[in-house]
Amino acid sequence: MVIAIDLTSLSYHLTGIERYAANVSNKMIEQDVSNYYILIFRNEIYPLFKNKIDGKRVIAKILQGNHKLIFYQIVLPYNLYKIKADRYLFLAFNSPIIFKKKGIYNTIHDMGAWDSPGAMKKLQRLYWRVTIRVAAEFSEGIITVSEFSKRRISELLKYPKEKIYVVYSAVSDEITKNLRLNYNVIKNKYHLPDKYIMTLSTLEPRKNITVLLKAFSKVADKVDYDLVLVGRKGWMMDTVLEQYDVQKRIHITGFVKDKHISLIYKNALCFIFPSLYEGFGLPPVEALALGIPVIASDAASIPEILHKQATYFKNDSVSELENILIELEKHLNMMPHGLNEYQRKEYNFERSANKVLRLIEADN
Repeated sequence: MVIAIDLTSLSYHLTGIERYAANVSNKMIEQDVSNYYILIFRNEIYPLFKNKIDGKRVIAKILQGNHKLIFYQIVLPYNLYKIKADRYLFLAFNSPIIFKKKGIYNTIHDMGAWDSPGAMKKLQRLYWRVTIRVAAEFSEGIITVSEFSKRRISELLKYPKEKIYVVYSAVSDEITKNLRLNYNVIKNKYHLPDKYIMTLSTLEPRKNITVLLKAFSKVADKVDYDLVLVGRKGWMMDTVLEQYDVQKRIHITGFVKDKHISLIYKNALCFIFPSLYEGFGLPPVEALALGIPVIASDAASIPEILHKQATYFKNDSVSELENILIELEKHLNMMPHGLNEYQRKEYNFERSANKVLRLIEADN
């Protein structure tokens, strides 16, 4: 069987969605010696795959293009139609609107365009609603990352539950390897304080950063740790952030290289995940994998994914989070400092890759 995998999203800024696509694909190729793979990249081969491509069992197809919308909806489908494969796998973003062939499997990570519309601009929301609906219509099956997302896909798209398959995200192998780096170099590079709590995300409305900023601002004079926001600023965040003291007690790192994130996690007192909406929510899982306790909102898929390994607050309650932050250092030792047995077993890219392989091979 020939499996074509769209990895063109790896040429852009990587989030949990792109890392999911990269790691699941990588583990599929490592585990599977019977099928053939065509990996589709934009402009250049992503480094993780350079030693996997042999020109025989694993072939790279490199497409050129700069304008994102034109590339995904014109350049990509034009070339996909020329690729002869038995399966077409889209693990990050949905298949192009005009690409309609047998053997398409799409991954829908969440239904945020419906469930969290205020977090997107109108045109962006319309784009995702249209592309997701079309992708579902022409999919042999849909992959998603949580039971929560499976339920919402079924409800909103009227898609049969038996054709929606939950394949969890996981912690990359690289995250522990990078603990060998010199933390002082990283601390100086990103101007990190000596003692801090942290969050990591694209700083945007649905990540609920405002609740965290409000709560921390109210307790800042009662605690001796700072707040570090790791990530680049997204839509509308300049207006939000200018209301707070981002110079002294609140620190914004901006973009952080993947290899540096592990030690920023590792040196935090705890990780805060205030998000309003997640299909999976990888950062708190990464924090727990590194032994860092987590405080999280009780929204969407978050309790399903984190189980009892987090301290929860009601997602819109500044006062609940404020109380947790005030008492944080008293309770740190009693908070979970790792993943439980189920999470360690299930949140594993080798296991996830095996699930995808079994799924797409079952229809042969």
